Amino acid sequence: MISQEKDSELKRNYNAFLGALPAVIENHAGEYALMRQGRIVEYFDSARTALLSGRQRYPDELFSVQEVTSAKADLGWYSRVPANPPL
Repeated sequence: MISQEKDSELKRNYNAFLGALPAVIENHAGEYALMRQGRIVEYFDSARTALLSGRQRYPDELFSVQEVTSAKADLGWYSRVPANPPL
C-alpha cells in the first residue's frame, strides 16, 4: 500500500510534469525526468539511471520519474480499473 505522503508527492510531480512538458519536450524528448517537490531535478538517458539517482539522493523515496514524451501511456487493463472497485 502506498502512503498518503507518497501518493501526494506523485500527484504533485505528475501535474507539474504535465505543465512543464510543452517547454521541455523539444530538448529532452526520450529522456527521463527525476521529479521532486513538483520540480524537475535532472534528466537522464534511462529510467533505471533516474530511479537509482532518485534513491541515492532521496532515501525517503518521495520522488518520481517521468518519461519525456508526447505519447500517452496505455496501461492496458489497469488504466480502466476503478480506484476503489466494489468487492
